[in-house]
Amino acid sequence: MARSSSGRDSEKQARGSGSSSSGGESKKKRKPKQKQKNSTSGSRNSSARSPRTPFQHIQNLIKWVDLVIEVIDARLPDSTRHPNADAIFGHKPRLFIFTKEDLADPEAVRAVLDRIDVPSALLSLKRSSGKDKIINMAIEATRAQQEALVRKGILPRPMRICIVGLPNVGKSSLINWLIGSKKTKTGNRPGITQGTQWVRVHPKLELLDTPGILPPSGFTELTRDKLAALNLLPQSNYEVEPVAEAALRLLRERYPELLERYMEGLADAEDGFDYFARKRNLLSQGAVPDRLRACSIFLSELRDGKVGRLTLD
Repeated sequence: MARSSSGRDSEKQARGSGSSSSGGESKKKRKPKQKQKNSTSGSRNSSARSPRTPFQHIQNLIKWVDLVIEVIDARLPDSTRHPNADAIFGHKPRLFIFTKEDLADPEAVRAVLDRIDVPSALLSLKRSSGKDKIINMAIEATRAQQEALVRKGILPRPMRICIVGLPNVGKSSLINWLIGSKKTKTGNRPGITQGTQWVRVHPKLELLDTPGILPPSGFTELTRDKLAALNLLPQSNYEVEPVAEAALRLLRERYPELLERYMEGLADAEDGFDYFARKRNLLSQGAVPDRLRACSIFLSELRDGKVGRLTLD
């Protein structure tokens, strides 16, 4: 009987031990789930703290700067400003810098400068002249902030300037132009600038280079066609032929004389890019006009100024 009781006790102990072991394994299995949950929560909190888009990033930067310089392509003086620019930057002193002046229609740009009430300058970053003018304009635009610091008994500090604009309008090139050496990564590809950095351009001024602002919405179809035609949208965001056709229509409306000088007969040709392809001998097998090549070459030469100086807004 004692052995039987002992056996029963042993069985109970075995079952208890197995239950305890199973419970331990169950707890061990639950721990990773708890960690995963915490990790997800932490990631969500981190995401809430960090800007998730270039647009939010710019809004955060604006809080820490004294002056906003908007870089605008002189060929598209309206289209290359963000639709909400005034709401975003309006409370800060601003300068407008119109770049690519050498490619733009001078009369059209002057008309734009005459109707805006923000201090502005028209530049070709290919020339070295004009730097002192821009520096002095920035110092003058931040004079009130400097004087306010002095009145409060605070030692003057360099005024912080944020360079903003759409991709490929010349933000990094403007900084390089001002400092006289290539301290930021530049190139003729929209969105090439990555991250941000302060650049001292004068004892009283520091520039902050920022990624271009181009949210996926907010622009009309016509505006997007204009931006794409002048290489201000990444090529992955548009199709070449429709953009080239839209650009040709605009040129026929606004600059028929330029178009005629560029290629005789193009301004009036019924099918512009079939005509273009035949004139340039861009023919595929069977003497069929290669429209895609024709459109690509046309856009490339339009961007390089070979069609002429023009403003499409």
